[in-house]
Amino acid sequence: MYLRYRAKYYNDKSKKIEFGFFWAADYLMKNVSLEIEDRNRLEELIKWFDDNLPIPDYYQEEKNRQKSKSATSWYKDSADEFIKPMNEMADILEKYNIEVERINARKIPGKKIYEDDFQITIIPYRDSKKRIE
Repeated sequence: MYLRYRAKYYNDKSKKIEFGFFWAADYLMKNVSLEIEDRNRLEELIKWFDDNLPIPDYYQEEKNRQKSKSATSWYKDSADEFIKPMNEMADILEKYNIEVERINARKIPGKKIYEDDFQITIIPYRDSKKRIE
């Protein structure tokens, strides 16, 4: 089983709806008056992810940059050490009216381009919404 977190929010600066879990957290910290405890916790969580979650080499290769714009990462259901802090971050985002989706899939809905002990990164199939099980 695989788990993906997705966030949807309205960006007042761009005047449009945007997507991205960590982008939403960054947007909140830069543009919303947060309770100090929430701001501090978001900063701690983001730093923890930066220090602990491997960044796929795939994103570092110049030839893959265009393709990586459509790539998505999914946690393996065994990655509790990452899922728990993601849920904590999701709770904070939802508190400030960020729409968070937690998507489960038994099979990966795309072509696998990276895998480690905690996550996989895929290029989604064109009809991936139909293929998520």
